Amino acid sequence: MRIPIQRLGRPFLSTVLALSLILQSGCGFKDIDKRIFVLSIGIDHTDNEKKPYKVILKLAVPSRSLKESNTKYTYLTKESESFSSAIRLLKTHVDKELDFGHTKVIVLGEEILHHDLADITDFFLRRRDIQMVAWMAIGTPTAESVLKAEPASEMASSHALFNLFDQTAVESSYIISTYLFDFHRKMIETGIDPVLPVLRSSKNKKKIIVNSAALLAKNKAPIKLSPQETKLYNLMTNNIQKLDIIIKKDKLLYTVSIDTAKTNFKIITKPTHKPVLKMDVTMKGIIEESNRHINPKKLDTYSKYASKKVEKQITALLTKFQENKADPLGFGVRYKATNLHTRDTYKEWKKIYSEISFDVNVKVSIMSTGIIE
Repeated sequence: MRIPIQRLGRPFLSTVLALSLILQSGCGFKDIDKRIFVLSIGIDHTDNEKKPYKVILKLAVPSRSLKESNTKYTYLTKESESFSSAIRLLKTHVDKELDFGHTKVIVLGEEILHHDLADITDFFLRRRDIQMVAWMAIGTPTAESVLKAEPASEMASSHALFNLFDQTAVESSYIISTYLFDFHRKMIETGIDPVLPVLRSSKNKKKIIVNSAALLAKNKAPIKLSPQETKLYNLMTNNIQKLDIIIKKDKLLYTVSIDTAKTNFKIITKPTHKPVLKMDVTMKGIIEESNRHINPKKLDTYSKYASKKVEKQITALLTKFQENKADPLGFGVRYKATNLHTRDTYKEWKKIYSEISFDVNVKVSIMSTGIIE
């Protein structure tokens, strides 16, 4: 039988409320003046077998105002046999609690790429205070050299790498943004390989440069991608809409600024024919620069020149991926998803990928010669 709350009376309700307050446990919240925020984490590999990992934390130094902020950052560094122990030891180096809630960049040293990356991603994925949307990158020659660079344009309690990767400040076809969750997925998924941007700092530590990438094919050494190859990879994954194409035909040299781009591909397999990967790329833009007068009536001709140039470049890059048995575009994932007739689909795909030919069709449409009359 249910008893209405009204009949219980105020004394009973007051007693229950008092007991609930007594039984409540203490809150784990710490005031902001008791915390210091970690902006980025760097991991380098050492030559010490007992302490193979070097962990670098970049911390934002709190201040009352930007005018009073003389030192914008501080750094903590520790070598240890594991990441967990390094961070726990680094907690004893500051008088505040290390807060990883604002950690958005994880930089791996170039040397650590030659070792098993599963342990690294496992650590970050297990910690509940590390964001899954943190960006992953490679620091060359070391992660420490990149994290300790402080560009002149970097504001206090901010981070230049945030602006490079979030595509809200810097928009460049040479910059690849890879999230932690996506990097981990591509590391364990068959039929696709992760690509990470490569960061390097200038000698005076006042500039961070990112215009290339590295392809981390499974069980293979990292494959370096030039700035041009990085741009084409960005184009084929539809991560960018704006890029430039430089065309040289005889004595004519002109640059096409692409405003929109779209890429589609399909895998064609027939028992009686050699497998073919057909890729269609459509782009629209304007002529941004030229060393000679451009005739507006010949835009179709200039478009054909640009189309042939990009077709040749994309085919060469796809061939490079194939020769290195790497698949950063996820062709294998597409094949597995569209062919469910056998349990050994990936094994079947590896054989097909080694024999497949590429049919690249690029259509560049130059809309105008710019605003020059």
